Amino acid sequence: MVKRMMSIILTGSLLSISALCLADSGPAEMDLKARHAIEGKKAAVVFPHKMHQDKLDCVKCHDSDQGGALTIKAELMTGMKNDFHKKICWPCHVEMKVPKGKSCKTCHKK
Repeated sequence: MVKRMMSIILTGSLLSISALCLADSGPAEMDLKARHAIEGKKAAVVFPHKMHQDKLDCVKCHDSDQGGALTIKAELMTGMKNDFHKKICWPCHVEMKVPKGKSCKTCHKK
């Protein structure tokens, strides 16, 4: 009986810890246009955050290995030369050799 109770407590503890770790990872996807008040005619980029988390370390974009603030300050938020394109997305896509990484349709889906 004691072994069974300890097993239940241990399993519950592990599930709680796992849930806390997942809860701090941010949203799986995010609408960058709405989230950062980006102005433009193109469809919003629905950023696949989870996919990027699975492939990259958080510090590639964020100030901490736990996420947090972005490492760049995005100030110009209009048009094709907005700071997301110039300072975050395009440089990384070029570095990581993302196929069609600077093509509008790769990220701006209808």
